[in-house]
Amino acid sequence: MPLHRLSVAPLYTASFGMRMFTHAVGALNPPSERRKRERRERRTDDEGLPWSSRGRYGGVGGHEWFDTDPGASRTPVVFVHGNGRTHADWSDHADALLEEGFAGDELWAITFAHPNSTHREMSDQLDEFVRNVRKYTGSDAVSVVAHSLGVTGVRFWLERRNRYEWVDTVVSIAGANHGVSVCSGEEDPGTLGEYARPSRFVGYRYRERPNHPLKRLNAGTETPGDVTYYTIRGAYDHYYWRDPASPKLDGAAENVLLWTNHIGTLRSARTRALLAEWLREEPDDGAADGSGRTAA
Repeated sequence: MPLHRLSVAPLYTASFGMRMFTHAVGALNPPSERRKRERRERRTDDEGLPWSSRGRYGGVGGHEWFDTDPGASRTPVVFVHGNGRTHADWSDHADALLEEGFAGDELWAITFAHPNSTHREMSDQLDEFVRNVRKYTGSDAVSVVAHSLGVTGVRFWLERRNRYEWVDTVVSIAGANHGVSVCSGEEDPGTLGEYARPSRFVGYRYRERPNHPLKRLNAGTETPGDVTYYTIRGAYDHYYWRDPASPKLDGAAENVLLWTNHIGTLRSARTRALLAEWLREEPDDGAADGSGRTAA
């Protein structure tokens, strides 16, 4: 193993250990019902949307939010955040696509009601969100860009609801397509609190369970439907130290490796450039080379 990889491993281990400690402390001191309600109300704020979410989810999008002319001539893009995150993760990506000529009505981002949503919760909220995007824009299909836990959330939604005809392109960024190395899927909610909720779906021991939903998603083709799939993963992503190729999908149009970590795959300027290339369906001079390895 190269020395530069060995040198960063202790940092990842310490970082993950601190997060687990924080989750454990949070479980011992759970938020009050009032704080939970206030947090949910913030996450389900729909003032940035041209329709009411009825308190089921939050998000932003559309020409009024982005201050552009109305109308959509391209396939709308729906951004899906990861565990504990919000639509704010995608601000820079939306700005980059606006600079590429996308309209406000072609850019949308959801915030799930619960910061640690289960896959069933993500599926239900995504279904309503995408339905509204299609209705508002008049588009038959959308492209979906997801990061981290949002990736398997999108794949679960597509399979569970059979919505492949609703989607033209899926971009999977650092997704746990073949499990997460840092949890088994048998985490104790009393120890890890709400962090344990989604871990059951992506824990690395999913392969041992015959009817596990992640195992079902990977049975047969990993890229079902008339959908174009792309993946981006990081060479230094500590979530996948057991299986660094976990984010890859067999059958994807491209599986790109960036020299960065889990959050780096989200924030990388290279990721934004790849999104512009893939979503506008035009070649880009800075595309990854034949090996799929690209500097972040």
